[in-house]
Amino acid sequence: MLNYPVKSFLILLLASTCLAQRGTIEVDQSVVPFVKITNADTIKYLLENMMIPETDVKRLHIYDLNQDGFGEGDLARTFPGGKVYQTTPDAQIQKMMNRWSFGNNVRFTAYVDDRPGQFENAPDSARAMGGIFASLLRGIRRNYKGKPIKIHLTQDEDITSILLWGYIPELMQYTPPPLNRIPEEVPVMKLIYLEKTTVDSVFTGTPAAVKRRR
Repeated sequence: MLNYPVKSFLILLLASTCLAQRGTIEVDQSVVPFVKITNADTIKYLLENMMIPETDVKRLHIYDLNQDGFGEGDLARTFPGGKVYQTTPDAQIQKMMNRWSFGNNVRFTAYVDDRPGQFENAPDSARAMGGIFASLLRGIRRNYKGKPIKIHLTQDEDITSILLWGYIPELMQYTPPPLNRIPEEVPVMKLIYLEKTTVDSVFTGTPAAVKRRR
C-alpha cells in the first residue's frame, strides 16, 4: 500500500454550551489533519472495504477529527461528489492508516516572559521557522494586549493570508515598531599643531686662524 502525507484542514466546529436559563452557541475553528488520496486503485480499495457506495471518485479525503491517529470514527469525503461518510476500516486498512503521518511539522511554544530573539537562535534545521515565529511573536505582543487569540497563516502560489479570531477587539491596538536607533557618527576634525622654534646663533670675537702645516 502507498503512504500519503497528511495535511491540515481548518474546519468549522459548533460548540454549544447550555447555561442555567439560556443557551449560547460559539462558532470556533480547529486545525484537523487529513490525508488526500488520488491514486485510483487505492481509492477503489478503500471505497469497497469501507462500504462507501460511490464509484466516480477522483479524490478522497480522510479527516482525523480526534487527532488521535487515523482509524474508525473519522470522516471520509469524496470528490467531486463532496459526500461525507464515517470511516469503518478493517484490520488491513487500519494497518495502512497507521503509516499515515503528518511529517515535517515544527511547533514552537513561548511563555509570557520568553524573549522572541531566543527562537532566532534555534538549531540550524529549525532556525528559519524560529525566525518566522519570533517575528510573529513580536507583532502580537506589540499590537495585542490580551491573552486569547487564534491565528492561522497560509501561503499558496502568489497569495499569503492570515486569519485571526477568538480575540478581544478592544485590546487590539496598533503600535508602531520601535525605531532602530543607530548611533549617529559625528565627523571629527583632527587638528595637528606644528610648533616651529627658530634659534639664532650669535658669534663674538675673531675666529682662530688656521695655520697650515708646512
